[in-house]
Amino acid sequence: MKEGISTVIWTSYRPDYGWVKFPIFDDMGFPIQTDGATEIPGLYFMGVHWMRKGKSAILYGVEEDAEIVARHIVENRG
Repeated sequence: MKEGISTVIWTSYRPDYGWVKFPIFDDMGFPIQTDGATEIPGLYFMGVHWMRKGKSAILYGVEEDAEIVARHIVENRG
């Protein structure tokens, strides 16, 4: 990337994705992702409703999902 940013992880208590200018959202406005990773290299989401499990959108579920996202970032960095 021009700015030197190689990874973005977005997490929020409210689904406001207005700043994301990529066509990666479904018909309901949620990001299309697998285990937090999108088709856009380096763009990840956390806290998405039903990202992986029912608890993904609450603090109770963040640890398990964060480990998976972090592992993916490390394994795919160039």
